[in-house]
Amino acid sequence: MRPRPTARVLLFDTTNRLLLIRMHDPAVGGADGAVLRDAYWVTIGGEIEPGETPEEAARRELAEETGLTDARLGPNVWYTEHVLTVGGEKRLLQEHFFIAHTGKSELATAGWTGLERAVIRDMRWWALPDLMASEDIFFPSSLRRHLPALLESGSPSGVIRIEP
Repeated sequence: MRPRPTARVLLFDTTNRLLLIRMHDPAVGGADGAVLRDAYWVTIGGEIEPGETPEEAARRELAEETGLTDARLGPNVWYTEHVLTVGGEKRLLQEHFFIAHTGKSELATAGWTGLERAVIRDMRWWALPDLMASEDIFFPSSLRRHLPALLESGSPSGVIRIEP
C-alpha cells in the first residue's frame, strides 16, 4: 500500500477557537472504500509534496487554504496513521498535526485548488464547547478526546500518537 504523508494544522485564533473545514469528497472513502454520505469537518492540511518536510507542507497548506501567511506555526503535536481509499486506491495516511496560532479571523480562498473548490463546503472557527456538543462528524475521530488537553496544557513535550 502506497503511503500518503500528510501535514495537518490545528489553527487557533486569539480566543482559542479552532478552524475546521467542512467537506465532502466522493473520491475518498474509508478502508473499505465506502464514502461517507454526509459532509464532515477536518483540520487544514493536505498531502506533503515530494521534497517538502512536514513543517513546510503545513505552512504551504495553511497559506493556500486560509490565505493567512503570518500565522505562527508551532510544533508537530500529534501523529496518526490509517487507511483511506483515494480515487479507488487504498492509501496509508500518515498524518502529522502541527499547532498554529493567528491573530486574524478573516480567511481567504484565493489559493484553493480546483479540487478544494469542488469538495469544501464551509470553513468555521469552533469554540471548544460548541465542538464538544456538536453531532457533526469530525476527523480525526479522536479530535474531541485530545483537544481539551492540548488547549489546557499547551504543546506536549513530544509528538503524541492519536487514534485516527
